[in-house]
Amino acid sequence: MATTDQVFKIVTSDGPVARFVRLQVVPCLLPALFQLNSLRRFMFRTISQTAVNYCGCSLSEGIAGRVRGGDRLPWIEFDGTTDQRTDNFIPLTSLDWQVHVYGEPRPGIPELRQGRVLPSHVFPWQPGMRRAGLSRNAVYLIRPDGHVALADPDASASRLQAYLDARGLPLGARQGNERGL
Repeated sequence: MATTDQVFKIVTSDGPVARFVRLQVVPCLLPALFQLNSLRRFMFRTISQTAVNYCGCSLSEGIAGRVRGGDRLPWIEFDGTTDQRTDNFIPLTSLDWQVHVYGEPRPGIPELRQGRVLPSHVFPWQPGMRRAGLSRNAVYLIRPDGHVALADPDASASRLQAYLDARGLPLGARQGNERGL
């Protein structure tokens, strides 16, 4: 927000120097700068906010594969060899806390859900999942905003249970959005 405010002030400020920069310098300099791949990547990540993470936040725990608690859930497009949905972001439209397993759920995870309204999604393992940084059979607890709250490579039901209990979760989860664990 502070960066956006500062850029807006510069772009809209009045005065001869601001007008010169806006009308003469920026139109010449910006196209040259955007020829640099590193700058284009940086600008994309900044504007799209895909670089935003909550690592170090009290809701963020664990690491499984290259995905840490607090990271945005990696997007996976399914290769069409299964009857699954086209990608793993479709369940996120429910805006619920939810569990994702990429591969096979380990013992205890399905039973954990008893007595909780916690949508769960099991996605058959595909090679693209490892490339995206996910770990096979790990448990990922996903926040309503699409960020990973807990990434557990051991898929420990007791660790997931302790995480949920310590935070009184899930909060506001709605029934009817479940896809069987």
